[in-house]
Amino acid sequence: MLIDLTGRTALVTGAGRSVGRGIAEVLASAGAFVYVNDLHGERAEEVSAAIEAAGGSARALMFDVTDRGAVEGGFAAVETDDSSIDILVNNAGIAEGTRPVLFSESGPDDWQPTIDLNLYGSMNLIRSCLPGMIERRFGRIIQISSGAGSQGLSIGVSAYGAAKAAAESLIRHVAVENGKHGITANALALGLMANVGGTVNEGVLRLLKAVPVGRLGQPEEVGLAAAWLSSDGGGFVTGQVIHLNGGSTLGR
Repeated sequence: MLIDLTGRTALVTGAGRSVGRGIAEVLASAGAFVYVNDLHGERAEEVSAAIEAAGGSARALMFDVTDRGAVEGGFAAVETDDSSIDILVNNAGIAEGTRPVLFSESGPDDWQPTIDLNLYGSMNLIRSCLPGMIERRFGRIIQISSGAGSQGLSIGVSAYGAAKAAAESLIRHVAVENGKHGITANALALGLMANVGGTVNEGVLRLLKAVPVGRLGQPEEVGLAAAWLSSDGGGFVTGQVIHLNGGSTLGR
């Protein structure tokens, strides 16, 4: 059975580039109308235009997911379109201005932006989507997570890993609370992915040696997994953390 999302409306956060863009484009190619969210309006507009040029349907929606008022404003714009969100993909995950730093050398100024984005940002979006999903008795919530949420790493991503682990726990509770309403909630924990510029530094090359398939993951591969979870065929999968990592040892 081919994945058909015709008649569904999706919101993908952080969809202005890289993995988020790949997810938005695949969902649109499967027939969904996609709201392309990004902190930068020009990025969101570019992706939205590309989806439209490819024959899909999309609209740019710029807001900061960590700002509760801005999220409410974004959902007000969706309501103005006489629309509602069937599929939520919480993809935004790298806070601007942050960098890898060992925990022993970090402080609250390093932790807060990452936790705000990866935990509170996801909470903001899920909380805004749930009432409508419950009313319509259908919803698909997909949290983009990371292998860093399940295994300790030495590359300076402790706060990021902690925030991702917390978001995965949130997903499990949301899944159990809302399964009776026809809503599923799952997380996709990513391994090493191709970055925005396509360049691979020496650190990534070292980590890549532990990946059995011997390559980086591609944004469209995450999009295909998200499309399956979003479909009717994915309706029996909920409360799960699914690892997309090329067979590396980051999963549990």
